[in-house]
Amino acid sequence: MTTLLILPLALSLSMACGGKNKDDTGTTGTTGDAGTTGDAGTTGDAGTTGDTGTTGDAGTTSSELASLAIDASAVDITTRETVTFTVTATYDDGSTEDVTASSTLASSDESILKFYAEPEAQPLLGGDVTVTGTFDSQDASTTVTISLSPIQAGDLVINELLTDGSVDGDPNGDGTVDATEDEFIELVNAADVTIDLSGLQILEQDFPGLPRHTFADGTVLQAGQAIVVFGGGSVDALSAANVSFVVADNDDPGTAYGLALTNAGDNVSLTTDLGKSTLGSVSYGDANIEGTVPAVEDASLQLDPDVTGTEYVDHSTIDGAIGAFSPGTMLDGTEFSGPDAVYGG
Repeated sequence: MTTLLILPLALSLSMACGGKNKDDTGTTGTTGDAGTTGDAGTTGDAGTTGDTGTTGDAGTTSSELASLAIDASAVDITTRETVTFTVTATYDDGSTEDVTASSTLASSDESILKFYAEPEAQPLLGGDVTVTGTFDSQDASTTVTISLSPIQAGDLVINELLTDGSVDGDPNGDGTVDATEDEFIELVNAADVTIDLSGLQILEQDFPGLPRHTFADGTVLQAGQAIVVFGGGSVDALSAANVSFVVADNDDPGTAYGLALTNAGDNVSLTTDLGKSTLGSVSYGDANIEGTVPAVEDASLQLDPDVTGTEYVDHSTIDGAIGAFSPGTMLDGTEFSGPDAVYGG
């Protein structure tokens, strides 16, 4: 027979719920996983430190100007030459530099030597002249000696000649109309250099051994200038830019023929040795010489255009001419150019 064990209600309930008695330790319940700690935030990269600035080069220490020198391409020249100057700076470190382009050049006498285009200088007359170069408040000087160049063939042009001194008017301006004294020959320097006319003779064919005029010592003609020789009288009343006026000096006061230019025809020549060598000439009328041009009465024979023309014509027939003659001016009355226009124009 089966015996039923009846337990108290409280104990039954305890067992039913899995309870333990005080002698049996119950299994500890599993502790739930700890919550995962989030990853620590990534620390941003440290800012890149900029490159250290490059220290600039130390400033170059400039050398001080120790001395200045000036040199001439030649120290003895004629008026047919030019001279060029060079200015050189020497510094305290021993180095040198051509400073010509940065220098100022000056002539002690611009009537003798003049700068039209530095560093080249143009001689205008004979003599000694000092040229000074200035750079960075320092000066240096040198001296140049200039000699007048004698005339050569082609230097002078017979630009105008009046063979008929009985023209209306008074060409030499002395208040007296005279067929001999009012004749004239106008010469122009076409050489672009200053020339010395000392001793130059004017000859005409009727007096081959007796020059009709001999230029005095010291007679100088600069580029673009002219000189007019009258048969006689006085030229004191005449004046024009870049022109000299003189009266014929034929060293023959007993022969009152002045220039002795024959109206009908003649040959006029320039020489320094009584015709042995001719530096220039013109023939007109019945001179019976190759290249002869027609004679003109009551007017001068004139190159047209002035200086550069190749034929002589009746002055009064030229368009723009101021009249029958124009001693001391261009045919239209304008001035002769002179050296400043020749070299600086």
